[in-house]
Amino acid sequence: MRTHQINQINEALLIMRHFIDLSARLLPFLAELKRKRKPTQSELYDIERISEVYRNYSFDPKTSETLLDSNILELIQHSFSTLSATQRIKSDSSKELGNFWEEYQRLTEHWNYVNAN
Repeated sequence: MRTHQINQINEALLIMRHFIDLSARLLPFLAELKRKRKPTQSELYDIERISEVYRNYSFDPKTSETLLDSNILELIQHSFSTLSATQRIKSDSSKELGNFWEEYQRLTEHWNYVNAN
């Protein structure tokens, strides 16, 4: 493998990790906003802005399986789809978000271990 290829993989991993970390903040916030019975205009605006992030971010969910040995991008995609499917959050979206959160915690522990060595 050449240096250029290694740099591309490292860059892809950095971008993916940033997106995963961002999702760990945005998806729970989106779920909280979706739980509100009467969201304010500001909250509706926040819902729309978060939704734009996921609609505009094009990725192949299989990428995380290849690079991280994880289905985290698929879990993010499922969580967002379930959260955005209805006006108010339902129990199945909580389950999807929980699945994402478990995998995120596992990856974070792994990343922290790798960084410590």
